[in-house]
This record gives sequence, C-alpha cells and structure tokens, in this order.
Amino acid sequence: MAEQEAAGETAGEPGDGQSARRPSRAERILAQAERRKRAAQPPDARTYALARVLGKVVFGVCTGERVTGLEHVPRAGPLLIVANHLSYLEPPLLATAISRRITFLAGHELYEIGWLSWILRTMGALPVRRGGTRDLDAIRAAVELLKQGEAVAIFPEGGISKRRVLGRAKPGISLLAHRAGAPILPIGISGTERLSSVRPFLTARWGGPRVRVAIGRPFLPDFGPGRPDHQAVADEVMGRIAA
Repeated sequence: MAEQEAAGETAGEPGDGQSARRPSRAERILAQAERRKRAAQPPDARTYALARVLGKVVFGVCTGERVTGLEHVPRAGPLLIVANHLSYLEPPLLATAISRRITFLAGHELYEIGWLSWILRTMGALPVRRGGTRDLDAIRAAVELLKQGEAVAIFPEGGISKRRVLGRAKPGISLLAHRAGAPILPIGISGTERLSSVRPFLTARWGGPRVRVAIGRPFLPDFGPGRPDHQAVADEVMGRIAA
C-alpha cells in the first residue's frame, strides 16, 4: 500500500496536504504526441495542409528560398527523408518545399519550447527520446509508417550542428531504411543557420542570407549479405547530402 501511495504521488496525484500540479501546455502537447507515436499515427491531413500553406507564405515572402530537385521526390510510396540540421527552421522548411505529407521525428526536449511545441503539434511530429537507450516506440512508429507508404523525415546528425557544418550521421537512419525497405531521399540545406533571429529572417529576401534546399535522387542502400553495416550506410547518406 505504501508503495502504491508513493507511486501515486510520483505520478502527480495529490499526497498529504499537496495538490496535484496541472501539466503545462507543452507537457500536454508532448503527451498527445507520445500517444500518436505509440499508435504510429501520421499527421492529420487537413491540419498539416493548413500548416503547409502558412509556411509557404512565410518562407516565400521572407526568405525567397530556392528549391532544386523536386522532380526527384516520389509522389507515393514509402520514403525516408534525411537532411542536415542547422536550425529549428528545417522541419517547416521541408514541409513547405515538398508537397507530400511528412511525419517528422523530433527530439522530445524540443517540446519544452513553447512556440516550437505548437509548431511540432501542428505538423504532427513524433517525439524521439534521446539518451543511452533507443526509443523503441519511435523506431517502431517510423517503420510502421514507412510500411504504410508514408514519408518520414529524420535529421541523422541527432541534433542541430553547433559548428554549422555537416556532422556524422547516426546509424539509426540505416536501421529504419533496412527494416522498412524504404528508399532514402537525401536533402542538403544551407542558409538557415543565418536566420536564427528575426531581423535576418525578415530581410533574407532582400539581400540577406538566402535559403537553399537541394534534393538529391532517392536510393536504396546496398545492405549486402549478412549483418548490415549501418554506420557505413549512414556515412554514405551524409556524403550524398553534401554533394
């Protein structure tokens, strides 16, 4: 009984003389996203479409981004989208550049940032818990969505590059592609690292830093016989992003 009472207090239930703390808005959004992750649920089509329209207006007016290689994006079928990560702007940027609905995998800590948690919810992103162990729910959800013919996007460096240069990819992208049998679409992004504040973002279209999105050709990694070398495939992906 004592253990049950302690567990209840740990979970946020009122204890002796204590009132339960109401979860914050960001915590509620994260909890909702965790439920969607366990259900392998893609973004709501109507909400995602609205977010994409708003994003196209903002990026089109403010940054005048240049997108090349759109002809390489398959219109249907499973697709694992991988891109370098220079700022928080890449997810909405890719969502506006590519017409397909995309499920983004985002670090769970990003849901602690108020405005960003709202964007992630609107886009239907799925949280990934980083740390010493793999987030098995995130892996299962991504594989299931890919097998359903959805597009899933991941930033293989595991976070924003602090040095503003390409980092080494984590082997997880290869694992996802191997388990789902999905082609990988490499995308190189530049210019977003200089749009970290309001002024350069609003002046990018008129002589400021410009955003470039270069979409490569999709490819199926050659995993070969035996146990795949996932790190080697991940390194190949980064090479294609840098090309």
